[in-house]
This record gives sequence, structure tokens and C-alpha cells, in this order.
Amino acid sequence: MNHTLTLNPLLGHPILADKVIGSTLWWKSIKKMGTPFIQKQDQQTCRVIFIWQDPQGDEIQSDTENVLLNVNSLTDHHSWTPACLTRISGTDVWLGELIVNIKWRGSYSFIPIMAEQLPEIARKKSNGSIEAQRQWWLDVVNNQRNDPLNPLPSLISGWGSSSALHLPDAPAELGWNEWDKGIVPEVSKHVIYPIQWISAELGNRRECFIFSTALGDAPLVVLLDGQKWGEASGTLSVLKHLTKTKKIAPAHYLLIPSLDNKTRWKELSCHYPFWFSLVCTLLPEVKIQLAKSYNTVSDYLVAGQSLGGLSALYAGIHFSDYFSKVITLSGSFWWPEVDRMKKKISLNESDESRLYTVPENSLAAQILDERVTVESLEVYQTVGLGEQDMCLYNDLTMKAIQQKGGNVYYEKVSGGHDWLSWRSCLINGLEKLLPSLY
Repeated sequence: MNHTLTLNPLLGHPILADKVIGSTLWWKSIKKMGTPFIQKQDQQTCRVIFIWQDPQGDEIQSDTENVLLNVNSLTDHHSWTPACLTRISGTDVWLGELIVNIKWRGSYSFIPIMAEQLPEIARKKSNGSIEAQRQWWLDVVNNQRNDPLNPLPSLISGWGSSSALHLPDAPAELGWNEWDKGIVPEVSKHVIYPIQWISAELGNRRECFIFSTALGDAPLVVLLDGQKWGEASGTLSVLKHLTKTKKIAPAHYLLIPSLDNKTRWKELSCHYPFWFSLVCTLLPEVKIQLAKSYNTVSDYLVAGQSLGGLSALYAGIHFSDYFSKVITLSGSFWWPEVDRMKKKISLNESDESRLYTVPENSLAAQILDERVTVESLEVYQTVGLGEQDMCLYNDLTMKAIQQKGGNVYYEKVSGGHDWLSWRSCLINGLEKLLPSLY
């Protein structure tokens, strides 16, 4: 059955009021236009209307009781009452909207849940604690799916498949044709070299990859969480294209994958053995591999995001003979305060200033106490405005580096803790720290 519906004025797109909502013709029109619908509200914000089609049909046919709207760094993952879509009664149509900064760039997804997964049910069955809420979220997020009506290529985020959202005033993105329009130059297999890193210090081994856009002497860029930046992400094609068009300098890239979450937490949390082994064991092997094709390393740069951003700066500080250039994206500079979210929730509003002091033994504390030196450091640092307290920890770290003589290019972007932001910022960092000489 199809229904003609007059919607709340907040959902004011003509197709939502003038068509028979849920009909075959209506869905055909929606698919032709693509979603989400973006309407400029004023000079600062846009109204974004999300639409999801229940593949099982209406509420009688479907066991979907609700659909969580998961917009990276805008949806509150620490709440029992997250943002949701609303079903149009008698149809397979789910609708929702958000008011978002006009400069926003980020990913989003839909999470359909059944009756037994509803947050109010899960809360009653648990003790209602922070840990219980977190476990509920981790359980339901396995249902995450991208927006099939979005014409842009889907993304693989930390929790699964998602879709891209670029609002009208989001900064121009170098390589956007390659990422978002599917214009992907072929990357020849013979320029991607596998290399084994067998580490006695870490007690593990992994397959890393070397990718070159250079011939001869060029910088080596170390990309942490290398499995995320591999060929499937489109990054290598973008790097190739931007080098060819002289937006960034030719370079060799070393993609170092994380083995699993537990190992990643250990290795990227300012772990000296990780970097000692990388410098003493892996880099010599990389040089040997590059030499086979008459390539050499002229300089080093290290880049990472989240924990990788923390680890990249750690490498720049503690292995400065190698890594004097650092790209840190949404760096986890709250480290070593691993319980910061619990601490934040437990504080009264009047005590909030206690949260934003320099954490003891953090990288910022080490810099300010002059346990390390940063005068030779050149850093490109970004954090998303949607990342809440991460912005403040990044502020503290940036100020510490500057105060002690380091050079920091610092940007706050209208985005979140999100691969869609990080891919743009990685390229911006390379453009800044490895500018083309042509």
C-alpha cells in the first residue's frame, strides 16, 4: 500500500510532499536524484535529509523496529538515545534529518535494529552503566550499512561500510575525481612491492608494502595502519595522479599494516620497541628493496591517524634522526589517560577544566618538561571540530611543540574521527611537507 503524506515542514523537500511516498514511481525518482538531500539553511548550516528503504517492506512485513542514523562524530555513541530515522507509517520509507555545518565532510551509515536490540530494552536488561551502553553499541553497529541511494562510492570505515557526505562549502579535496567520481588511474602491480617485517623485539611478523611514485632519490613516507591506505582505498591511485600533475613531490611509500586491535593498541601507544625494530630491522630491508630498482631514500616522513597520529609524533620526537617530518591526523594525545571518557562523564560541569590539563607523561608533558627536544620537528597536524575533547588535547600538544621551538602547521577541519577527513588531510599534509619542486 502507498500513502500520500504531508510531512513536517522541517522535511521540506518537494518530493517528500508532492509524490505518493513509497510508490514504485516515487522510489524511482529518489534513486534518480540520489541521497541525502542537502538544503542550505543559512550561511553557516545545511539541512541534510536522509532516506532509507526497508528491504523487507512496511512495518507489518519487516522486523526492523528502528534505524539508527550513524553520522561519524555527530551521532553520540555514548548515549542510550541516539539519533534515529522515522518510518512513514504503512510504507518501506524511513526518513531523518540533521542540521550540519555547511563546511562539513564526513561519513554516515544506517543501522537497522530489531525489537530486542532497542536501546531501552538493552538498558533494562543491563545495569545501565557506561560499559553496558558501550557493549550495546558494539553489538548493534555490526548491522551498519551504507546508503545505497548515495551515488558516491561507498567507504570502509572503522565499523564497516559507510557513505560520503560533502556539504557545499567543504574545502576542495585534492584527488576528488579519483576518490568520489571513480576516475581511478590503474596502479601497475609491479610498482607495489611486498616486504616481510620479521621483528624479534615485537615477537611478530607482517607483510608490508612499498609503493613508489618516484624514480631514483626521493623521500620515504611511512604510512601507519597501512592496510587502510592500500590499493582498495584508492589512495595509491590518488598519490600517483597528484604526483603526475605535480601537486606533490615524487616519493616512496611504505605501508605498514596493523595486525589486530590488541596489537595495534600496544604498538602504537608510544611503544619504543615498535619504532626501534622499524628503524633497525625494517628500514634497512626497505632500502635494499628500493636499490634493486635503483631507488634511494633522501628523507623520511611518517604519517598516522588516531593512535597512529600519536605514534607518528612519538617517532618524530624519539627517533628524530629519521623522522623530522610528521603528519598527525586526529592524534590520540589524551594518551596515557585511557579512561578519559569515563573521567569526562563523571566530572561535574564546574570541574570540566580538570579534564583539559596536560596529561601526566603525555607527549605534550614530555615536550614542556624538556625531556625531549622538538626544535628540528616539522609537523602537519589536524583534528576534526566534531571530535570534542580530542580538539583540546590536540590544542595542548600543538602549543607545547610551538612553545619549545617546533614548527607546526595546525588545522581544525569541519569533520570528525573519520577516514573521509583523514584522506583529504593526508594529501594536504604531503602537499605542505613534500611540496612539488615543479
